[in-house]
Amino acid sequence: MSTALDSFFDEQEREVLQLLENDVVKGIIAGGVEETAAGILPASLLTTASLPVVNLMERSYSKAVSDNVEEGYGSQVDEATQKAANSTQASTVISFNQTTQKELVSALTAAVALEDDDGGDVDVALKLALAYSLIKAVFNKLRFKRKQAILDSAVYGPYNQGLHDSAVALEQQTGRKVSKQWVSLMDGRVRDSHQALHGDKVDVGSSFFVKGVPIRFPRDPLAPVHLTINCRCVLKFGN
Repeated sequence: MSTALDSFFDEQEREVLQLLENDVVKGIIAGGVEETAAGILPASLLTTASLPVVNLMERSYSKAVSDNVEEGYGSQVDEATQKAANSTQASTVISFNQTTQKELVSALTAAVALEDDDGGDVDVALKLALAYSLIKAVFNKLRFKRKQAILDSAVYGPYNQGLHDSAVALEQQTGRKVSKQWVSLMDGRVRDSHQALHGDKVDVGSSFFVKGVPIRFPRDPLAPVHLTINCRCVLKFGN
């Protein structure tokens, strides 16, 4: 799993650094107009390199469905549910990329705006060297600071969704009632809202509620980020 994410970062970094070899991009950087920096990096550039993470998320979802079927609390999901899950996973990757793009644009803006001590323009080679260094720094931050959070979202989010969707499918296909229970680790790292949910049990098709806000399962992508990021809670199913 970690290898897939490393491949994701490596490919994105390679694609972005290759931009610095483009004559048009060199001209933009040499021009010194900060507002032009955002146009250097199209969002599609990062998206193209995202396939390893998308595949990882799809595998995690499918594994959860299979696991829940084996445990007796799930059924195979239909095509529409699978497509909806894939769409959710794609949106999560887009969110990853948007954060990365903002940081890269900031790096490129700093390079474009580089001046000498007297406020005059500097040689484009210096600007390109700064851009290269700052871009490397963005991806090093991804590898060493954001990697675990992204990996958790790419694995645990789709896995929890697969468990939930397969349990809902079982109830819909057989009429058998299935309950889900929120289980928190209850250690010092658990947020207060999830401690409050610990032990709550609802029908699998219903939501848990935190101060009136619905959340279907841990890391539910439809819930507010402050209720899902870094979540380590799990679901327990029963009849």
